[in-house]
Amino acid sequence: MGRPAHKDFVVQGSVLAAAGIISRIIGLLYKVPLVSIIGEAGTGVFNTAYNIYSILLLISSYSLPMAVSKMISAKVSGGHYREAKQIFRVSLLFGFGIALAAALLMYFGADLFAGTVMNMPGAALAVRLLAPAVLIMGVLGVLRGFFQGHGNMVPTAVSQIIEQVLHVVISLLAAYFLFTRGPEIFAGSRLPAEDLGAAGAASGTAAGALAAFLFLLWLYFRIRGPFEKRVRRDTTGLTETAGDALVLTLRTALPILISAAVYNLITILDQAMFARYVTEDYSAVWGVYTGKYTVLYNVPVAIASALSASVLPQISAAMARGEKKTARAHIERAVRFTLIIALPCTVAFAVLGRPCMDLLFSGNNELAGTMMTVGSTALLFFSLSTLTNAILQGTGHFWVPIRNCALALALHLPLLALSLWGFQGGILAVVIQNCQFPLFVCIFNAISLRRILGYRQELLRSWILPAAVSGLMGLGAWLLYTLLYRLFAPIASLKIRNLAALLPTVLVSIALYFAGLLLSGAVRSSDLEAMPKGASLVRLAQKLHLIR
Repeated sequence: MGRPAHKDFVVQGSVLAAAGIISRIIGLLYKVPLVSIIGEAGTGVFNTAYNIYSILLLISSYSLPMAVSKMISAKVSGGHYREAKQIFRVSLLFGFGIALAAALLMYFGADLFAGTVMNMPGAALAVRLLAPAVLIMGVLGVLRGFFQGHGNMVPTAVSQIIEQVLHVVISLLAAYFLFTRGPEIFAGSRLPAEDLGAAGAASGTAAGALAAFLFLLWLYFRIRGPFEKRVRRDTTGLTETAGDALVLTLRTALPILISAAVYNLITILDQAMFARYVTEDYSAVWGVYTGKYTVLYNVPVAIASALSASVLPQISAAMARGEKKTARAHIERAVRFTLIIALPCTVAFAVLGRPCMDLLFSGNNELAGTMMTVGSTALLFFSLSTLTNAILQGTGHFWVPIRNCALALALHLPLLALSLWGFQGGILAVVIQNCQFPLFVCIFNAISLRRILGYRQELLRSWILPAAVSGLMGLGAWLLYTLLYRLFAPIASLKIRNLAALLPTVLVSIALYFAGLLLSGAVRSSDLEAMPKGASLVRLAQKLHLIR
């Protein structure tokens, strides 16, 4: 007996989510010493370059894993292995070609992007050092999509961790070397230490991508034999030419790439508008926004990204078989799982945002803590909008998420302009509008899903109960942290006091939240069984008298 489909995508999604969270945590911890090495101004320069890299990566290849996995999943589910192989080959050529074009544009257009568009010319060197990573990621994305299309998320998960570890090690070493020795070595360049340090931090990205690519290439050659056997046994033959496969690749990948680009264009546009709003150097405050606030809330968003990657092939296969009821069941479970994680994280960051910032980052974190308290709902809405975008793509309605994101962006930009120039909101205006944009996307996506599939998310177990339990958890967390912080005040320094109060608060809050989910019925034994080690989780819950 095979594993039921809904359990399979939850397990595979959990594997990918775990890797995504580990990668994000590594990236978060990496930002702590990076800020210490190159300062907030250098962090602002680095994040400006990285935002340029991210948007070109999105345009060229970032969503290729989803596109390739959807196409290969549809073919493999029908036993068309010859066509799956042809799509894989064509996708490799497509990924390499579009990534090469993006890398060249990034390298030769570095001064234009960094200086003219972003008003931060010191980031140009870092942009150029990030260009090779775009090229590597184009091919790496296709390899990840190949494995995901076969329902196996483990290779992608492992490659993500390899990529992040090597990226962090090389970036920190290079950043330290160029920040401390760079001004002396490159005296003729007249670049300040923070610009050189940011360039050093950028150099590790391509190294990490190359390591992940080599790992997946080695793994592909390990499993190539069994895959070729299935190809040879495929008696359906080729019903499509290479040109047809290219057209299918373009039709599938292009909308997903455009959707991701529009969806993530917000960071570039926000920075461009904020740069026009301020009259002084804004690299330090932007370093707080991108180096502390967005980094912290993006850790839980990794769960939604992982579920998106795992549920998309399942929905695509169900829709290819005409099983809309099955597709709706996959959607409901994925959305509920995302909300159960995102809602408490949103509340926790709103309540404990400042203590978390003080634990992770040195210096004055008053602004970063305020950003997290004001903008914690970005975590919830980005998680949900990321997932629903993938769901709509999985149903075959590729252009719907693009339209919805474009509409949300059309609302977001004038509201941001009004907040900046009308209400003089400063950086907090950017934070608030950063929450409203994904909220608009969620609303438009929900309307589209209802129209296309007649789908409405179940409210009690998905929204009402998790939100209520999260609220009670947040209240308890605030009371416990305040009590412990005051208790340790006479005997510990600020750092030790914060750690001693925060760590038990987080552990107790997690335990109370999941106990509340089980006692309220928001999570049932069938939900636990769908998770990795589900039977063990059910037995543990029964022993603790949390479920019957």
